[in-house]
Amino acid sequence: MSPRPWDEDVVYMILIDRFHRGSRSRGAVEPPFHGGNLAGVAEKLDYLQDLGVTALWLSPLYKNQRDGYHGYWPVDFFDVDPRFGSLEEFAELVRECHRRGLKVLLDKVFNHTGYDHPMPKDPRYRGWFHKGKEMLWIDQRSMEDCALHGLPDFAHEKPEVARFLIDMALWWQEKTGVDGFRLDAVKHVPIGFWRQLSEELHRKAGPEFLLLGEVFRGVPGYIARYQREGGVDAVFDVPFADTVRSALSRDCEMPGPSLFARLAELRREYKTMLFNEILRKLFARRPTDMRWFHKLLHGEDAYARPDRLAPFIDNHDLSRFASEVRDPGQRLRMALTLLLTWRGIPVLTYGTECGMRGRTDGSNRSPMPFGADPDLTDFTRRLIAFRRSQPALTRGTLLQAHADREVFAFLRQAGGSKVLTVLNNSGLAQRRDLELSSGAGFGPWKDVFSGEALRAGEGVLEVDLPPRSARVLVGPEGLAGC
Repeated sequence: MSPRPWDEDVVYMILIDRFHRGSRSRGAVEPPFHGGNLAGVAEKLDYLQDLGVTALWLSPLYKNQRDGYHGYWPVDFFDVDPRFGSLEEFAELVRECHRRGLKVLLDKVFNHTGYDHPMPKDPRYRGWFHKGKEMLWIDQRSMEDCALHGLPDFAHEKPEVARFLIDMALWWQEKTGVDGFRLDAVKHVPIGFWRQLSEELHRKAGPEFLLLGEVFRGVPGYIARYQREGGVDAVFDVPFADTVRSALSRDCEMPGPSLFARLAELRREYKTMLFNEILRKLFARRPTDMRWFHKLLHGEDAYARPDRLAPFIDNHDLSRFASEVRDPGQRLRMALTLLLTWRGIPVLTYGTECGMRGRTDGSNRSPMPFGADPDLTDFTRRLIAFRRSQPALTRGTLLQAHADREVFAFLRQAGGSKVLTVLNNSGLAQRRDLELSSGAGFGPWKDVFSGEALRAGEGVLEVDLPPRSARVLVGPEGLAGC
């Protein structure tokens, strides 16, 4: 593998059981499993390379309890679930990915065991687990010391527990050669444990070994603490996802959902929703406003490394974006354009490029619908290729160029490479005069999608925007890459 910086990568999340079953797989599949396995991932590497992604995030491989299709209920921390494959098969998959220039992130669970793991009942591990208490989601100590959905909760404050879990992580890194770990349930584990894990893993695997942490809270200062103090290299950009899923949900001219509608949705789905999503939906009473992105950018100073945030629009724990919004065909293109021209390490969830829908009742984790929307898949492929061709999008600064209720625009710039993204969230066509700095505003601009040429006059660029649309314009030095 070449030492490619992580901010040049596009990550693709695969829920192994729901992605693809290898053609040589044998045996019946017992529900809730669908049969996806490592052999299936290997067979789809050509598809993933053609899509243009450069790193794969694979759901946990631990041997899981009978119904643990997702991998997050381990019963053995040192074995691969045979329904997914074997350790040797995974190590070979990693080697093949590396031969193709693909990085691999493996999802790791440190907070808990599965319900059926033998350790909590074994007297040799007495005191290794917190006693079951009901979790208070607004209290940090409670989130760290209480059981998540009743799962046996490790007592990380005990040195022997921390040592067991860190040795387990080192073992997986050594045996598989992966390029990083996705860390599950970060906010439910004391920050001191993450700091120790980070120090030991980076000492052994090197500074570019990525720890990507799931801290599901839409507050920049809260998330940033794990990056600044916990040694977690990158964190999922939950505030970005919240803003995209709120601001792009419907035309800005439409009223917000009524209290009755909000409560009815929560009543149907609150048992399967993340606490963060419950709060977001409960307070989503206002019409949408693209100035929310202006507010989002005000939180950037909280982070030690904004370039190591991982923005996303879909996630296997959330309802699918296409099921959250009106006019999903147009809005999904808007959201993908925003994601793939934003700063950080963008994360795509399997199926988004096919227009996959689903609620948190489990349909958000449906089998991968290969070929369901070829036009959207091709659109995603073109966006990824464009991102990878423009230095401004992989290492450039991000500056707001315009924000009002209907339209938001931002500029990415690195040296002579300049990319301007403009979004219209109105059901009506809009025209805006964008005032650009002298370093960015002169010379020809080209629309990446239509090929239309535009020219700024005295630093002002006039842009016409169809309803519910995103335009991506590239400056003169980036035209060759289009």
